[in-house]
Amino acid sequence: MNEHYNLTVQMKKLTGFLFLFSFLYTVGQPVDSTNMKLSETSGIAASLYFTSQAETLAIHNGRIFYGYPGMISHAFYPELIMQNGSLLYDGTWYHNVSLIYDVFKDEVITLHPNSSLIRLFSERVQQFYFQGQKFVHLSPDKDHVIKSGFYQRLVEGAVIIFAWRHKIIEEKIVDVKLERKFIFSTQYYVLKDGSYHVINKQKPLLELLKDSKQSIVQHLKTQKLKFKTDKEKTIVQIAEFYNQSHK
Repeated sequence: MNEHYNLTVQMKKLTGFLFLFSFLYTVGQPVDSTNMKLSETSGIAASLYFTSQAETLAIHNGRIFYGYPGMISHAFYPELIMQNGSLLYDGTWYHNVSLIYDVFKDEVITLHPNSSLIRLFSERVQQFYFQGQKFVHLSPDKDHVIKSGFYQRLVEGAVIIFAWRHKIIEEKIVDVKLERKFIFSTQYYVLKDGSYHVINKQKPLLELLKDSKQSIVQHLKTQKLKFKTDKEKTIVQIAEFYNQSHK
């Protein structure tokens, strides 16, 4: 069974679950008699509008996604399952959208009302959220440190930490057969004083934050964190600790 079929089935199940959840949630809410009629009227109007416009909404205008036949792994982050999230597309927010993030193609995929999988145009997606994770679309910087694409924003403040999630295809011969699978990797970046910097090692990051270097090192010892064993958590802890003292 190919990934396209699996995703379609998962999307249908997720869409049905969300509809049922929304219905039960609405039924279980206390009624405000003062605003009840107005809320019902506006809610019905909004529902009718989006239902009538469903197939013509901008987020349903994209390219068909056919999956990756023959692969023994998947191209998505964080997992092979549709997420219920929000996205800013062409300047308009869309909420409660079933989506999945293809980090091989660096594209967001959504579910069309006709059950087709749609690849959104990446340059038109400004940002998207799911499971408490925020991704933003960045353009190449003046120093050419980053390239155009989606980056997960891990930390915000005086220093901002971004993670670029990516997968490539690895091919090798196994038992006289060609085996193709996706290999996952993450590159981290820090934005400080308007400039981006690649984070590959702890020392350059500490030098960048040298006005708090000693206190950061002590904090890492207290937290028992090591860059080599847990890179992402260490980077996040360093940035959050630095930002706390630079508010």
